[in-house]
Amino acid sequence: MNDFFPIPGVTLPTRISPCPIVDAALEIRFVTSQSWSVLAGLFFALVRERYTSQVDLPLQQLPEEVRRQDSSLTYLPLVQFYSDSFLIQLGPRVVSLNALPRRYPGWTAVASEISWLLKTIEHGGLIKEAERLGTRYIDFFADDIFPHLILRSQIADTPFQPRELMLTTVLRRTPFTARLLIANNAVVGQQADAKTGSILEVDVWVGALDFDLFKNGRDRFAEAHAIVKQTFFGLLTPEFLASLHPEYP
Repeated sequence: MNDFFPIPGVTLPTRISPCPIVDAALEIRFVTSQSWSVLAGLFFALVRERYTSQVDLPLQQLPEEVRRQDSSLTYLPLVQFYSDSFLIQLGPRVVSLNALPRRYPGWTAVASEISWLLKTIEHGGLIKEAERLGTRYIDFFADDIFPHLILRSQIADTPFQPRELMLTTVLRRTPFTARLLIANNAVVGQQADAKTGSILEVDVWVGALDFDLFKNGRDRFAEAHAIVKQTFFGLLTPEFLASLHPEYP
């Protein structure tokens, strides 16, 4: 597959304010010889000194046989483990490190935590084979984000900017694939905390042949994060970026 990454290079800030990140996740999809009936307990034993709280997700209530028959459920988490700054989500074929909602601590803290988690998983010997490594960030804005992007949509020569617009595309920078999703009528949060606005989501991943989880997994996560960051800032107009009070090294 040929590269297709038309995002311009820009000088990247170290911080913007207010921080628009509402979700940040570093995900590993894997194969294990352990059954789910024992995997969660074994994993909790590895992380419990740091992640002291465990919460079962609603999907956990479905019988295992039902989950196996529905391929859309294969890589969904069933349980969460919480620390003061992060949560880990675990399923039979997936584990992810997530920043707590709306409490993104910065990449330096995330990189340190994923290094610890990879060492912990390697020590536990629970993962037989890693299938996919990915990094996903979701940014939220209260207003319509499309006028603040260098990206344009149109029909013939007429700008196309309806009140509800969703754009999804796939970018490629070998060996990574990136899915970009932008929507101006999205809902984030739940119940009383739910807000409607725009999201800009970037999900960057690499397949099994292009990483070794315990040899270069941390570096691959860092590379994926760099693509996420370049995509986000490369799409913003200079005027809108300036309004976010960027700080540079």
